[in-house]
Parts: sequence; structure tokens; C-alpha cells
Amino acid sequence: MAPSALIGQPAANEEDYWIAKALLQSLGMVGADPWKGVPLPPQRPPPELYRFESRASSAATAYSVSMAFMIIITLTRLGLRIFSKRMRWGLDDTMMIFAFTLTVAWPSLGLANVVHGGVGKHMYDVTYHQYYVFKYIGSIQSIIFYPAVAFIKMSIIAFNMRLTGLTSRRWMIVHWTLFASMVVFAILAILMTCLFFDPPRARFDLVFAGKLDTPPRLTMDMAATGYGLVAIHVTSDVLLLSFFGIVLWKLQMSKIVKFRLLLVFAVGALSFAAAVKWQLAQKMLLVDPL
Repeated sequence: MAPSALIGQPAANEEDYWIAKALLQSLGMVGADPWKGVPLPPQRPPPELYRFESRASSAATAYSVSMAFMIIITLTRLGLRIFSKRMRWGLDDTMMIFAFTLTVAWPSLGLANVVHGGVGKHMYDVTYHQYYVFKYIGSIQSIIFYPAVAFIKMSIIAFNMRLTGLTSRRWMIVHWTLFASMVVFAILAILMTCLFFDPPRARFDLVFAGKLDTPPRLTMDMAATGYGLVAIHVTSDVLLLSFFGIVLWKLQMSKIVKFRLLLVFAVGALSFAAAVKWQLAQKMLLVDPL
């Protein structure tokens, strides 16, 4: 089989043909000939003006650093829980293991996309096969993102319950309610992100989508779904930070300890800001179906 052609050029093999067909369908160009390729802006510059540019190394570095940071911090925490006699294993540690698994999987898939999916390149430097890989891996990333977020929040909630467990039954009810809501949130997020298309496989597999007799059908509004999930994400962040502030204020402990705990949970504010920024970026990306 001939090597995959660059996007924008005529399809070089059968796989390119089906991928091009799926892309043309997503652009509303159902009657166009996939063998002629997908006409996407910006066009490839003429040879005398062309200069290869890539941010793949920067993306790979960012993914690697984030993975190293998560691995070091999490393993340090779990090591202290296991080997320190002053610390006990709790529900928050169990939830953190699930969260750690998913949060490390996300940048790992991102690294795979850098290597095999053409991440960091201009679209006209990406082949049809690379875009196929990018779409497949990116869809998996989008599915595990919110469950990872939910497990992180469940770990934080469980830690809060350690602090409030002996102080107020009312606070325990509030925290268990929020914990249960995060379980429901994770399940709904998985279902909603898996069932965007009918058939669902069409979201992952562009070759499969191209071979369908009729273009895959969107089962829900992707923008509205994204806004809804982010709204729950941000609201839960605000609640968690608020609850922790109230609990911390009422606990009898030294100001130094309170400051250290507050500093740790202040990192949660970054999650709030990141969620808002991410949603703004998604809104811009929705303008372009690719």
C-alpha cells in the first residue's frame, strides 16, 4: 500500500480515501470526490516559501513534565501513607489511585499523539493516516478527562470528610451527597462523550465513518454538552473550595497548619481557572469541525 498522502492532496491509498470521505462529510461536502483530497485552508505554501515548522517537541516536553510531576507527587503521598506509622490509609487515598491512573493515562495518550498523530504540525504537514490516529486517540482522551476530574474531586471530598468526620454529622451528609454527585457526574460524562455519534464508533474511527452508507448522525449538541459538563465541573470546584474554607476556619489547629492546608487547596483554584480557559478554547475549536 502506498504511503499516506498529506491532507489537502489527493488520496494515495484506500485508507486515505475513506478518511477523506469522512472529513468531507463532516464539512458538509457529501458529493465531493474523496480521491481528490480534502481542500482545507490554509493551503500549503509554494516550495520557495515553504518552511517546515513543528511544536511537537514542546508538546512532548509539556506532557512529559506533567507526567513526572504527577508521578513524583502521588507516589510520595502514597509512600507516606503506607510506610509512615502516623498516617492511615483512607478513602481519599483509594480514590487518588483511580485518579492517578486516569490522569497519567491522559498525557500518555497525548505523547502517543505527538509521535503518531501529527500533533504540533501544520495541517498541511499532516497525513491522512496521522489525522486518523489523532482523531482516534483524541476521542479516548476526551472520554477519560471528566472521570479523572471526578476521581480527583472524590479524593478531595474524602479528605475533607477526614477533617469533619468527628465534628459534625451535617457536614458528613453534605460531603457524602457531593461525593455521590461526582459518581453520577463521572458516569454521565462517560455516556455522553461516548454517544455523541450514531453509531458511536464513528467518533473514533474515520475509516469506519467513511464506509457508512449515510454520514454518522450527531445524537446531541456537542457545544451544549460541553458547556453542561464544564458547568458541573466549575460549580463543584467552587463548592469544594468553599466547604474547605468553612471547615478549616472552624477546626482547632495552629495557624501554621491552617496556612499549609490552605496553600495546598489553593491549587484547586487553578483547576477552576483552567476549566474556564479550557471551555473558552473549546468554543473556538467548535467553529472548525476538524
